[in-house]
Amino acid sequence: MTGRMVEILRRYGQKAMIIPKGPGEVRVVNAFLQPVLKIREDPPAAVTPLGTVSERRWLYIGPAGAALSPGDRVRSEGVYLVVQEAVDVKLGQDKLYRRAILRREKEGPL
Repeated sequence: MTGRMVEILRRYGQKAMIIPKGPGEVRVVNAFLQPVLKIREDPPAAVTPLGTVSERRWLYIGPAGAALSPGDRVRSEGVYLVVQEAVDVKLGQDKLYRRAILRREKEGPL
């Protein structure tokens, strides 16, 4: 199952740059990034074919081997985001992927 997830990310994911909060190397990974669907109508929001989406919070799904921690930054396709929380998603003892909630960076481009 882990191999399938790696292949799915490689084939369909978008390039994302992970910039660590502290010392460490910048890494480029394939990941899925999308705005989080909203339940309430709190601004700012945008209407898309998927429904109303938040312009503040984003969902990240990336490879299990790519460390991602709160405070790290993610850059993809001109969007600059900061990690709020990140967890490993497992099947039994195997790490399938890394899931994170991101928010737009307040201070603009890196």
